[in-house]
Amino acid sequence: MARALRAQPDYIPVLEAHCRYLSTTNRFVESLVACGKVLARDPWDGIALYLIGLSQVFLGRFDDALATFKQADSFDTPPVARWTWAIGAGFTYLLMGRAEDALPWLQRSIAITSASGRTHLLLAAAYQQLGRVAEARATMTKALELRPGSTALNVPAPTKNTSPVYLKASERIMSLMVAAGLPEK
Repeated sequence: MARALRAQPDYIPVLEAHCRYLSTTNRFVESLVACGKVLARDPWDGIALYLIGLSQVFLGRFDDALATFKQADSFDTPPVARWTWAIGAGFTYLLMGRAEDALPWLQRSIAITSASGRTHLLLAAAYQQLGRVAEARATMTKALELRPGSTALNVPAPTKNTSPVYLKASERIMSLMVAAGLPEK
């Protein structure tokens, strides 16, 4: 990666790869900088915007993350590309304790890409928070069909370098998922 960055420091695919690498390895502050370099060259880069939003989520900057996901969603891109921004916005709303606001985003994400299962897990948590227990259980059943073997131990993202604000909100969401039927172990 370092050699590619030295050889072509302004080449968007190299910058995107660096942005993705830093995000994937939970180096969120560095990822914000790297992804910002991508956006400086291509302000409509959906991958960079998604990874910026995720980094902001894991750093506990929920308002910033929501604005980033909404910005990406506002671009005139094909609907098939928008599911990640929709799950990002829905997840962020859930982290903020705003399940009602999360619902349309999560439902739209599932309408675009229905087979990931991750969005179903979040939707089940939203229904559970809203007291819509039957819908939460049915949605969790679908999530477990799509992601067999999912448990409260293997569903959460790695916590290295995440903020205490994110950790607390994430624990609340996991509790909602367990209440909706996600096995603990």
